[in-house]
Amino acid sequence: MFGFFIGTVCLLGLISVVRRGRRWGGHGHGWGRHGGGGFGRGPRFFLRRLFVELGTSPSQEKVIVSAAEEIQAVLSNVRSEFGASRADLAQALRSPSFSAESMGELFGRHDEALRKVREAATGALARVHDVLDESQRTTLAAFIERGMRRGGGGWGGTPYRTNVAI
Repeated sequence: MFGFFIGTVCLLGLISVVRRGRRWGGHGHGWGRHGGGGFGRGPRFFLRRLFVELGTSPSQEKVIVSAAEEIQAVLSNVRSEFGASRADLAQALRSPSFSAESMGELFGRHDEALRKVREAATGALARVHDVLDESQRTTLAAFIERGMRRGGGGWGGTPYRTNVAI
């Protein structure tokens, strides 16, 4: 049960990192608030670097943006569930006797919320996998493996391409 709590905290941290990553957009990349060729501040803006690195077509971008929006919607619903969970946890700690049953119900709701996230992510990633060619999948895998850190590749650093000879 403690592992589930750690997983929940990690998921919330991931949501925070993704949301913050969208705000960093105009710093040092020339994409600013008003530039960006129709990328705006939605998922396309956040994914622009990925699209450039992968060399995606507009039809591929449409599928990737749709997948990102689907996952974002599910995560938004999960975030509201975790807000309610904080109130439930606080109430459990305030009571004169600790109720394992109420915690079981709380974790049951978390299990259901994470099941929805897993299903949405699996479906969305399968669609992205299907729309990319082998070279693009290799580049995407390298991006994911390197992480979203600044500098040294990944999101926002030096371009990292697996298909370029050195």
